[in-house]
Amino acid sequence: MTTDADSRRAINEAINALKRFVNSRQLDAVHAARSGVPLNLVAIGILYRVIKHGPIRPTELAGLADIQPAALSRQIRILEEVGFIVRVGDAEDGRVSLVEATDAGRTAHARFAAANDALLAEQLKHWTADELTALAAQMQRLVADLRGVRHEHPVNREAGAARS
Repeated sequence: MTTDADSRRAINEAINALKRFVNSRQLDAVHAARSGVPLNLVAIGILYRVIKHGPIRPTELAGLADIQPAALSRQIRILEEVGFIVRVGDAEDGRVSLVEATDAGRTAHARFAAANDALLAEQLKHWTADELTALAAQMQRLVADLRGVRHEHPVNREAGAARS
């Protein structure tokens, strides 16, 4: 019989295995080879947030990306060096600079996203659409719960609405 403690240990082991996998240089090399974009997943994540929320102050970007300012500075420098982002002045406060994605950055992110999607589709080709949908929902719920965000399960929400 599996206990809750056994299940939590198995979840922790899976989280740690995923962390090692996602942070591996080997995976970065696969992504770079398939997409032609020479960035690691951290830099791609920063670029995505700049595209989505930019122009943006680095301090705000650090909060959105859940990254320490020193580590963010390094990623910003890398993205600037390859021409994927630029610094622009803040019209409201001339002392502050914002980061903004370039057209090359948007193109690189689109290529990376397409290559990543194709890779994931290949890796999960034996999963059904229902299994993928269920996994995505459970993973999002797990992330929300690990971050301490109250996340009501959709089934519970529907049941509560039906009783009202």
